[in-house]
Amino acid sequence: MMIPFQTLFHLLDEIIDLVEIKRLDLPDEKDPSQLYYWLLIRDTQIQRLTFVSINRNETSQERVFEEGLLHFDSEMALYTDLDSLETHRLAVQNPAILSDALEKRIQNYLTAQ
Repeated sequence: MMIPFQTLFHLLDEIIDLVEIKRLDLPDEKDPSQLYYWLLIRDTQIQRLTFVSINRNETSQERVFEEGLLHFDSEMALYTDLDSLETHRLAVQNPAILSDALEKRIQNYLTAQ
């Protein structure tokens, strides 16, 4: 069964993809944590990040997760993993265009939940 979703953000470097999606199959759901997922995708692994808070201003945005910190603007992003303290410099992609392989991996993840 396909679970419909919309990609809101797609950030990537040569190691990871960081994707925010909104599920479209739960129209009456009021809990944002059930609708919005930030997914950290590395090789064959997909990790759902645990959302803590959001900050934004005119030029940039910040997301705080239990697993890491994300700062981004319209062109680039920095994601710092809080366990390894590894920082990724990510390019901002057009969220409307996901590769077939990436879309399929996200779909498989959602279906398995």
